[in-house]
Amino acid sequence: MVSTGGGRMEKGIEAIDVLVRRGVKNIDFCLLITKDGVLLLPEKARNEIIPGAFGYSSVHIREHDHPSGEAIEERASGGDRIMIPFENIRKVHFRRGFSSSTMRREYIISLLYMDSSGTQRTMSALLTPPTSRSGSASTDRLRRKMVLDYAMEVKRILAEASPLKGILVADV
Repeated sequence: MVSTGGGRMEKGIEAIDVLVRRGVKNIDFCLLITKDGVLLLPEKARNEIIPGAFGYSSVHIREHDHPSGEAIEERASGGDRIMIPFENIRKVHFRRGFSSSTMRREYIISLLYMDSSGTQRTMSALLTPPTSRSGSASTDRLRRKMVLDYAMEVKRILAEASPLKGILVADV
């Protein structure tokens, strides 16, 4: 299943697909904005070798599992998730960056929050927009437009999340 992106799931819950960088390891997460806080659920990902125009290339494929209803409660109690209650979030910064490795514009969500022990932490997550559904490589200009449209949708989601309104800073 190729990446399909985030978006509306059910009333009051929004899903945003992100990549969290931890040391040298990148982990795909589904960031859920729920009534209680921000919930990060790990998603399955795999690398595949596919034929391309100049031989074979490696492709990173995300398998989305956006839970809903009772499945959210089930997954929220698991040990592989990160839950950040709204009262612990000090600042949400949505900004534009640039990747020197891919030479592309990136959109980053940074959360400044207090963990359960009272220590201030920062989590930075890279927005991962959906890939082309056809499986074929799209032109760079179309890809940039798609990424920008997805970033504007995420900005709207963050701006409308009522507990985040006072602490959201958007430089996009």
